[in-house]
Amino acid sequence: MILLKALADALLIVCSFVLGYYFRFKILLFISPGLGAVQLEKYLSVLVFVTLIWLAVFKLVGLYEPRRRTAFVDELAALFGGVTLSAILLFGLLFLYREFWVSRLVVFNAWWIAFLLLGCFRALLLVSGRLLHARGFGLRHVLIIGRGEIGATLAGRMERDRALGYRVAGQLPADLARIKEVIRQEKVDEVVIASLDIPPEKTLDIITECERFGVEFKIVPGILELIASRVDADELAGVPLLTVSEIRLQGLNAGLKRTMDLVLTGLGLIVLSPCLLLIALLVKLTSPGPVLYGQERVGLDGKPFRIFKFRSMIEGADRLVPQLEAQAEVAGHLFKMKADPRITPLGRFLRRYSFDELPQLFNVFCGQMSLVGPRPPLPREVARYNAWQLKRLRVRPGITGPWQVSGRSHLPFDDMVRLDIYYIENWSLWLDFKILLRTVPVVLTGRGAY
Repeated sequence: MILLKALADALLIVCSFVLGYYFRFKILLFISPGLGAVQLEKYLSVLVFVTLIWLAVFKLVGLYEPRRRTAFVDELAALFGGVTLSAILLFGLLFLYREFWVSRLVVFNAWWIAFLLLGCFRALLLVSGRLLHARGFGLRHVLIIGRGEIGATLAGRMERDRALGYRVAGQLPADLARIKEVIRQEKVDEVVIASLDIPPEKTLDIITECERFGVEFKIVPGILELIASRVDADELAGVPLLTVSEIRLQGLNAGLKRTMDLVLTGLGLIVLSPCLLLIALLVKLTSPGPVLYGQERVGLDGKPFRIFKFRSMIEGADRLVPQLEAQAEVAGHLFKMKADPRITPLGRFLRRYSFDELPQLFNVFCGQMSLVGPRPPLPREVARYNAWQLKRLRVRPGITGPWQVSGRSHLPFDDMVRLDIYYIENWSLWLDFKILLRTVPVVLTGRGAY
């Protein structure tokens, strides 16, 4: 599969340079009208050398890693880096080796054309792969170790959505003999250790057997594993120590995130202002009560603030929570139910596509929230938190976040918190950008919202 992908990339790279040549010498000839066009055959004679350089760079940036399963956004980012680095390398050769006569404008054209063609090719691979998986072709057989809630959630998601590319071969306890038997019988491709209660020694035994069988393994991280990116090895008086540094969202990083929030939110408020006015008018006309609904939430470092939404429920809906709490759909500290009788007809539409959240752009602009971050909890929810769950209050809450793009209301509360902690521990502007991009299809499809 990797070889076929590389061959297809090579063909598209050649096509990019040919199109770049025609774009330069047929369409953009006015740039240097006195310059005679180099014969296309001469370009074709060096394209083998150029293509090999580009493929080597693609390999360097990780585009041909075996068993690589990355998000499409990450794949595009690696592709952009590979194409850009390859073009820069060619520009360097043109500067250092004067007899290398390839036109700089041809290289520039090939750069953007290659990214466009290769990006479309990868999108086609993604869509065709998901269609084949949905019909049961090319599925990876996965064995889940752990019969708790995490393992059941993983197994259920894989069985419900075959487009993910998995077939569950079984869900077992940490019984090494039984695991080896199932790996052999079911021709397992991956093993996922999805229990936090398995002793480290047993986990190492399972990993060793997976390596012996040539089976890929994954581990659902616990809280300590989630902070691994901030751990540095040290020693004191000959005793090895692990030092845990501060979270990344401090100082300059926090300033960069706040700047991004201000710029994007300012643009969003300007562009979306007609939509905001229309929704406000519809809310006012379809049900009695105020247009905006304000509610106290807990923000950065546990400080309370007032969050704003378009009202999607009947007036006085909060007073009915004690009567409905037994019907909650989410285990844990959150109150959510699908057939909530308090929601208005318009409100159900607004909530399904997250239009009710748009006024929170003002909360972001005022510095109470961020575009991306953990969702702001209610004070009554925070009162039930365990100590480790309070970590999600170390950063500004967000309009969208990791669990909104990973299942929204379908996720158990503890899994939501783990995703939030992963986000806090691994924050980067690129991670924020990816979550914002992944939010778009989630909102458009209304997946997991109620």
